[in-house]
Amino acid sequence: MRRFAISRWLIACLASCTSAPPSTPGDGVVEGPPPPAPSCPTQKLAFTRETGCVNDGSLEFCLPSDDAALLARVRGIAPAIRAGSSRGRARCDVPAETLYFFPTGDAECTARHGALDDAAWDQVCRIAALPEVREIVPTWYE
Repeated sequence: MRRFAISRWLIACLASCTSAPPSTPGDGVVEGPPPPAPSCPTQKLAFTRETGCVNDGSLEFCLPSDDAALLARVRGIAPAIRAGSSRGRARCDVPAETLYFFPTGDAECTARHGALDDAAWDQVCRIAALPEVREIVPTWYE
């Protein structure tokens, strides 16, 4: 008889411990996109958010050429980046580094030659926060 009582108690305890109470709005459940970067390392940026689209269609930065994991992480932040083949305005140390372009078109800017929108600014800040990124500069073609 005692064995049965302990088993019932154990089952009741486990059932109450494993079932989560229903959530209500505002109880700490976060929905939507991930929160923005905690702070933007603006010292690595040669522009402000307001002037982020004052360029010839992109921002540029360098990444080590032989770091596939880092490139995958950056593409996870900003899938639209594309590689270049020169030093660029970012002054990449070719062949040890590869030049990358972050687009600043209609999808990223509030207006032509205007400010970066919230999502693009967040992406730029997250890229700039990586220790391997020295600076991010506007693209200017001559």
